[in-house]
Amino acid sequence: MSKISVLTDNLINKIAAGEVIERPASIVRELIDNSIDAGAAQIDIEILYGGKKLIKVSDNGTGMDRDDALLCFERHATSKIKSEEDLFDISTLGFRGEALSAIASVSKITLVTSAEKSDSGVKIEIGVNNKKEIAEAPPLPGTVVEIRDIFYNTPARRKFLKSNPTELSHIIETVMQKAFAYPSISFSLTHNNSELLNTPAASGVKERFAQLYGEELAGEFSEVKKEGRGLTVYGFVSGANFTRAGKSHQYIFVNKRPVKNPTVNHAVYKACRDLIPKDRHPAYFIFLDIDHNKVDVNVHPAKREVKFETPDEIHRVVGAAVYEALNPGVCIDISAPARTETGFRSASHYQCRPLENPIVSEQSSEIFSASQADFFTSGITQDIRAFFHIGESFFATGTNDGLLIIDQHAAHERILYEKFLKRTSVESEALFLPLRIDLPVGEHQILIRNREVLEGFGLDIDDFAGNNVIVRSLPKELDKADLKGLLIDIAAGIIEEETSGIKGDITGESLLKNIAARLACHKSVRGSEKLTNDELIKMMSDLDKTGEPDKCPHGRPTRILLSLDDLKKMFKRK
Repeated sequence: MSKISVLTDNLINKIAAGEVIERPASIVRELIDNSIDAGAAQIDIEILYGGKKLIKVSDNGTGMDRDDALLCFERHATSKIKSEEDLFDISTLGFRGEALSAIASVSKITLVTSAEKSDSGVKIEIGVNNKKEIAEAPPLPGTVVEIRDIFYNTPARRKFLKSNPTELSHIIETVMQKAFAYPSISFSLTHNNSELLNTPAASGVKERFAQLYGEELAGEFSEVKKEGRGLTVYGFVSGANFTRAGKSHQYIFVNKRPVKNPTVNHAVYKACRDLIPKDRHPAYFIFLDIDHNKVDVNVHPAKREVKFETPDEIHRVVGAAVYEALNPGVCIDISAPARTETGFRSASHYQCRPLENPIVSEQSSEIFSASQADFFTSGITQDIRAFFHIGESFFATGTNDGLLIIDQHAAHERILYEKFLKRTSVESEALFLPLRIDLPVGEHQILIRNREVLEGFGLDIDDFAGNNVIVRSLPKELDKADLKGLLIDIAAGIIEEETSGIKGDITGESLLKNIAARLACHKSVRGSEKLTNDELIKMMSDLDKTGEPDKCPHGRPTRILLSLDDLKKMFKRK
């Protein structure tokens, strides 16, 4: 008996579904792509129970006649490509010809559509065991696709779905990405009959940015715009005042397709490196318009990755565009040969300037005069002699064992992290005037459903109209500076935990640590802040009282001891 057999079409479709359909958001993405390719000006998405029970996408694009409606469910059936050459010049989104057949293999699907100016439409229902029913329907402008009971016949896949709120958050992100990339199209999203998003057609990405994220948040970003070498780069990047603890809100669109690409990501970070601390991350929305035959979009089953024909050129132009956006008045000539490792920096863009502070600050004179008794009574061991600042980020002290160097931000972060983690010790302070904060729809949903968890940290928020929250109280350790950015960071941490953690476990230890770390990072002193002698003494005392004084919540060292033996070796005395 032969060991090799040809798989059935149904099994092949389920395998394709495994590549294309990871979760309900994958279906939403595929259906929106089809609507966009059909020329829709309005796309409405309706969701029930995180997309597990229902995903309905309606559009007013070009519909299909009966024959095409039947063919669209066949494997490898597509209107997007006709020949091998088309694979390398793809300008549409849904081109594989596997989406609808794969979706139908793991869900119950209904499609209603009609050709333009037709007197009647067609309704196709595919249910259990791929049983197909075809009927005549009234004509309608465009197409309506309903997906019910995703993975009903593949329980092994269904059990890996996350909670309804988590799956909904992925759908929200998918819809917002598409809405951002196509500002001329109106989008709406409802979940369990409650409207979450409604964006009318916008004049461009700048207006759409304000629609999706609010005027206030949009004002924290610099506009990116540069053209050259067959490439147009545009979008938005955050500056030093709006950095994130994690890599949330980093989006790359290549020919309006949201993708992940290390070349573009690296270029952005290179351009930001002088403005953003190493422990923080920029937020960005970068769009690249490039010739279709210069980019390969056929390298990932879910179309999340692309390859560029000339990645070095892409890196150079993107880096130059972002650098110019963050440094107004600077213009980088990308037509000239690259003169440095990054291709967008040169010595002419820098000015030599004297150090603002000497290596040992003026405060050191006061500190050296302090007696050892002062340090001892403050909880610091007797062998510490004096503190002095080193540059902007560090301070140091000599001990009997050697030279102790402390990273003031990391040390303060460890102190606050442990205080926030012991939530019983957090004191909440009511705001005299509660603050109203407008949030992106995804972050708003996440924070509202986790407000009891946040209340344990002294952060009291209430739902308000639209995507607004009212902040009524804060922990005493926090202030109102960049409160919106803090809430967005916390929401990103929650979705990380919900996505990677145990299903339904939204109050576990890992989540509490994540939130505590973000609160601590938000409040910790920055490297540029100069602390007084008393503040340094208290910081060292508090650090010694923590459970893990030698590292911050992110695992970086808070202090390093250069022993006397180390120093002797450096000076070749040993």
